[in-house]
Amino acid sequence: MQRAAAKLCILGIDYFMREDKPVVRIWGKTDKGESIVVFDSGFVPYFYIEAEITPELKREVENIEIGGQKILRIEEVEKKIYGKPTKLLKVYVQKAADVSKFRDAVKDRKDVKEEYEYSISFYKRYLIDKGLIPVEWIEVRGEKKQEEIDADTVIEADEIKRIEKEGYPELRVLAFDIECIEEDDKIIAISVMDNSGYKKVLTHGKGKKTRNIEVLKGEKEMIERFADIVRKRDPDIIVGYNTDRYDFIKLTEKADKHRTKFILSRDGSEIVFKRRGRISSAYIAGRLHLDIYDFIEHILGSTLSSEILTLDMVSKELLGKGKEKMTWEDIEKAWKKRDLKKIAKYCLKDSELALELSKYIIPQVFELSRVVGQTPFDVARMTYSQLVEWLLIRRAFEENEIIPNTPKYDEIERRRKAPPYTGGYVQLPKPGIHKKIALFDFQSLYPSITITHNISPETLNCKCCEGNPKAKVPGEEHHFCLKKKGFIPKIIEELIKKRNELKEKMKHVKRDTPYYKSLYNRQYAVKILTNSSYGYYAYPGSRWYSRVCAQSIAAWGRYYIKRVMEMAEKEGVDVIYGDTDSLFIIMRNKEHAKRFLSRVNKSLPGVMELEFRDMYKTGIFVPSKTGTAAKKKYALLDYKGNIVVRGFEKVRRDWAGIAKKTQEKVIEIILKEGSPEKAVKIVKETIKKLREGKIKKQDLIIYTQLTKELGEYEAISPHVAVAKKLIESGRNIRTGSTIRYVITSGEGSISFRAEPAEFAGDYDPEYYIRNQVVPAALRVLSAFGYTEKDILEDKKKFSLEGFFRR
Repeated sequence: MQRAAAKLCILGIDYFMREDKPVVRIWGKTDKGESIVVFDSGFVPYFYIEAEITPELKREVENIEIGGQKILRIEEVEKKIYGKPTKLLKVYVQKAADVSKFRDAVKDRKDVKEEYEYSISFYKRYLIDKGLIPVEWIEVRGEKKQEEIDADTVIEADEIKRIEKEGYPELRVLAFDIECIEEDDKIIAISVMDNSGYKKVLTHGKGKKTRNIEVLKGEKEMIERFADIVRKRDPDIIVGYNTDRYDFIKLTEKADKHRTKFILSRDGSEIVFKRRGRISSAYIAGRLHLDIYDFIEHILGSTLSSEILTLDMVSKELLGKGKEKMTWEDIEKAWKKRDLKKIAKYCLKDSELALELSKYIIPQVFELSRVVGQTPFDVARMTYSQLVEWLLIRRAFEENEIIPNTPKYDEIERRRKAPPYTGGYVQLPKPGIHKKIALFDFQSLYPSITITHNISPETLNCKCCEGNPKAKVPGEEHHFCLKKKGFIPKIIEELIKKRNELKEKMKHVKRDTPYYKSLYNRQYAVKILTNSSYGYYAYPGSRWYSRVCAQSIAAWGRYYIKRVMEMAEKEGVDVIYGDTDSLFIIMRNKEHAKRFLSRVNKSLPGVMELEFRDMYKTGIFVPSKTGTAAKKKYALLDYKGNIVVRGFEKVRRDWAGIAKKTQEKVIEIILKEGSPEKAVKIVKETIKKLREGKIKKQDLIIYTQLTKELGEYEAISPHVAVAKKLIESGRNIRTGSTIRYVITSGEGSISFRAEPAEFAGDYDPEYYIRNQVVPAALRVLSAFGYTEKDILEDKKKFSLEGFFRR
């Protein structure tokens, strides 16, 4: 037996069966830059039973037999259920698949009250129980193995321990992309690029081979060659854009059609598609597959101004460059002409963008993985609520708390159908232009309320604080304990403390260093989890769901924003708008704003804190269609000339570019020049250009995403009609696809006249004037008395006098 030891950074984890027993595999990279896999056969699956524990119950549970399998052993343990110490039976079984079987065998017993922790994946359970954190370092000792695995080292471990080590090893990252055409839905090219400078485009049929283009006999040979390149380049991470829902599905389907093995893994296994709600994730054993689109859709998208989350738009925002410009028609023409260089350039650019985006995305995924304690593969595909839940699950284990069960379908539906509770307080803004506006907002309002008022399911309506006015929720009949710290408030407080520590460290580190970037990504990961905690209480699928907790947090939020408004009014300053956690107040200058801020913060309890964001020279708050000011619809001009816009078409994805650009110009002219007349003139000039056919097609395209299957749409809206046309032409359209279309001239409904952007030959100017440009402009100009008739017919003049508030 050859002994071995290694220090490695954990990149992934799974398990396999050996002699009918589960063996955990830890995939990683050593401090010497070598690939490694560690086997651990010493972990046993289990679940808990809550019951009146008697010798008879223990004996009968121990004797249950299913398909020749018996329970390994049981233990009597004490854990907390929502903070209350409770005796439980811990039931150990041989295989992970046995957990649900033996749970089913005991759940209907009259003496069994509940079963717990039977639905947690075995490998996730292992990470939690062993205290191991992905993308952190461990030291292993054990027997060196000779296995048919594509790794530099294989160790059967008998000792695994965490070690302190900053950063992570240098990793090989490979990006890829595929191109298809409508003819037989054929894959015509696969591009590959890695962070060592390797680049290659694979295609098939006729054509000359060049340095970067390799021409194979057919589609089958091209797929096999791609798999061969991946195995030879031996990446630690494989990245792409929308690879879960498109590229890997297409490659796997084609490999099956050609009856060829499609092996990218390090253990010789094929891709496994793990079901996650309505979509699946492509898992490759031994290599971390990150679909950049998944992470952007679930997490990063809310921070982007990009209106659609295509590779082109996201790359333009994050990288400052986009895709090569080619339409579907251009690709098909190039393929028919065998213009392989043109196809290769287009396809390779997609891999290049994915690779460059990965430099931005991977560090963020890694830091979230460290905070949550689950693998980058899983974390990159989680929603905000799922991230919070897995953090709570790990912390529950550490606090000896039982993890509540995932709610059943009927319970989730019941929660979804519950009537909405009152959310944040909104004082509608006074329409028109205002000057000298100070913007304040509460720092992490809902998390800080959760901590300050100890809002957690197990602290609700405690006996010890009954009747204490300080514990009571404003306007509600319930209260929360002031004496015993709640499970979730404790975790949120730890997160806020951790983020403050990281931000303090950042102050003493040079901004352009790798360490600064690491600290930034870590604090951002903590921020994501902190700010998602309130939504988790109200998430119908939550294990720690509590409608009372969610509505109590909202009630405290309304209380505090009203309280600050009252303080402002007592000072004689004008509150022009308040919404949930933000306040817009007229202040003389920054010093005045900061003095007010100091007085407010001295009056706030616990960790509550109001922040002063900035002073703005002017701001527009516009009316809604009902005549009252619209919620969250404003534009601000700061003293440096920068414009901040919220709620207008400029930041929405369902309007054509011409509408957004026109509205943007209207806002700019009114804020900077104070001239609604000039703004109207700009709108009229745009209308004239539309009627003369002088607007580029690119500015007429409307983008709408398919949010469900086509058959589920009751009304045939323009984007649904276009999606059907694309499918009829052989295009691969599915839920999540972004539909690009133009409204053309002619007869019939708008939906009938909607055409795919690449096929539209003309446009209907009157549609764009009356349904896009004029409505977008009036979102702003209506605040100054303008109507559609004034813009389309002329000739009304207005002054800003009376619209300015000082």
